Amino acid sequence: MNSILNVLADLEGSDIEWLLSNGTELQVISNYLLTLAGKVPSSLFIVLEGLVGVRVDALGNDFLRTLGPGQMVGEMSFLENKPASATVVAIENSLLLAISRSTLESKLVSDPQFAARLYRALARLLSERLRGTMAALSQRMGEQASVSHAVGSRWSVIDAALDEFKRVLAEADLAAIRNDDEVPAEVARDFRERFDKFCFWLNQELGDQGPDGQDVRQELGARVQREVLPYLLLTENGERWYSKPRGYAGDFLSIEWIYNDIAKGSGRLGPLLDRCFLDMHAAKAVRNRRGLLREEVAKTLAEKKGEPAHVLTMACGPARELFDTFESLGDPAQLKATCLDIDLQALAFVGDLRDRKKLKKQMRLEIANLVYLATGRTKLDIPPQDLAYSIGLIDYFNDSFVIQLLNFVFDRLRPGGRVILGNFHPDNPTKAMMDYVLDWKLIHRSEADMNRLFTASKFGRPCDEIRYEAEHINLFAIGSRPME
Repeated sequence: MNSILNVLADLEGSDIEWLLSNGTELQVISNYLLTLAGKVPSSLFIVLEGLVGVRVDALGNDFLRTLGPGQMVGEMSFLENKPASATVVAIENSLLLAISRSTLESKLVSDPQFAARLYRALARLLSERLRGTMAALSQRMGEQASVSHAVGSRWSVIDAALDEFKRVLAEADLAAIRNDDEVPAEVARDFRERFDKFCFWLNQELGDQGPDGQDVRQELGARVQREVLPYLLLTENGERWYSKPRGYAGDFLSIEWIYNDIAKGSGRLGPLLDRCFLDMHAAKAVRNRRGLLREEVAKTLAEKKGEPAHVLTMACGPARELFDTFESLGDPAQLKATCLDIDLQALAFVGDLRDRKKLKKQMRLEIANLVYLATGRTKLDIPPQDLAYSIGLIDYFNDSFVIQLLNFVFDRLRPGGRVILGNFHPDNPTKAMMDYVLDWKLIHRSEADMNRLFTASKFGRPCDEIRYEAEHINLFAIGSRPME
């Protein structure tokens, strides 16, 4: 915790201890929303590990500055007792200390000396921030002029495509009005095809291999989002991915809805657009991976030849692949599953389904922070596992954590046991739509990336096998612990 002392040099050791004792550690993934401009934050945050970014409306999606370990978030709003002037999001998976406003206010009233030191520390911090912000704005103004010129020359092409997109939507709406408020089947089919082509085209223009630099792509993407957003908000699935009510797009209920594959929405166009989002290649890949994992669990069961197989699923979400497997078994005692998740609502969902299916003896649920487990901060007492897997986790985490996670898994596998890690592949043709319109940013990794990570871990060698679901968008890196 020395990083806090470096920034808040006016605080004493006892002050730091009080903050740590009265705060709550909060592990967040990338894109998690800490503060929203115009809203009063309920807590003051200190970054313990990771990186967060500060956005202001005037700069669009660009970060005005980034804050690392030891930096505070929400101090201005706290001091003024006013809504936040900027939006702060996690740039990478981060560990934060959250101190509630009410707790801190009570401490300031009861301990004047602490209050004097904290206010002095915040004054120094804000002064340093102001100097840094002015320097950043000066540099940014020069960069923005160059970006604006490039955006201006490129926007006409994208704007024309968006106009066509909106024109076809208007025609679909008019057709629905003439058809008892339901879009005719042939019109809906034509629009879905056009939407699919638009996603591909957008990826060519704004994707990682597009013709522009990152700053230009960011600005173009922000403009596209503003144009598409009114339509996106009519949908149910797409709107949930965008709004992230659980803090990130791929929460357990989002995945469950993708599995259910039911398009819903508001008005005449909402269900049509929702069907387009559910038919995106990325969403199809999510549905496909459920079956692929079911196959791998079945393979593990076959290798056990009647003995119980121990399977660990990390960031389990709705765990549908396990329930699918149990339904196919004559004797559920063949499978002993442990489901880990940090989300209590996800575990409650799985637990309710588990109990209704009378699988309580076969499925163990654990509320667990995988970052803590992987780094050794907490322990998990489980027998040696035959299979451990995660299919929607490491897309949010950097390489360093993935290696730590692999090491954690290696130590919990029996000799010959296998691990499977799923990750979105860079060839994802809907990446630009996810990045810029849905704000569903993931780390995409190639086969070479996965082989490198396995080699750097305790597995000490490239993957044994890499599988793909039918869309070839999700890859599954498979490794095994050597026989002893």
